[in-house]
Amino acid sequence: MGSELTCPDCETTIESKAQLVEGHEVTEVEFDGNDISLYGNRNLFLCKNCKRPLGVPK
Repeated sequence: MGSELTCPDCETTIESKAQLVEGHEVTEVEFDGNDISLYGNRNLFLCKNCKRPLGVPK
């Protein structure tokens, strides 16, 4: 059995990528002291049921 994720908003159990929606790309942020570096974009995954942001791919 693989890993499961439960959406904290609607309590849907996410068992596969098919139960997620790819949302807008988000910019990765890195902090170095007081400086902020922006680099690359990653797809944001949303709960298919309620569209809550749940994470980004590795």
